[in-house]
Amino acid sequence: MQPVLELTKLQDRSFTYSIRAPRSGGVVPPPSYVDGGMTSLSACLHDAAQALGPNFSRIWVRYQGLCVGELDVRDMLRHPAPLAEKLVSEYLRRGVPAPSTEAA
Repeated sequence: MQPVLELTKLQDRSFTYSIRAPRSGGVVPPPSYVDGGMTSLSACLHDAAQALGPNFSRIWVRYQGLCVGELDVRDMLRHPAPLAEKLVSEYLRRGVPAPSTEAA
């Protein structure tokens, strides 16, 4: 099983994330881990990687309700800022207006 990381921008410099199991049979399972009050997407990525620990090598990522890719958990620990920028770029590439250009 590969978990799903849900990233949400609440306000300027206010992000939250949750980790859940993937959708099964059309039902979105409740999050198994939630953390709010992070000041950046990169902080969310780093914190989520620490929460996942060595139990998972990869994770699906959703930003503002849109699937924006799959990440290596080790990369989330080592390089969270460039990965956050990449996720926002993918979100924008799909034609969704950004809530803000601040990713890191």
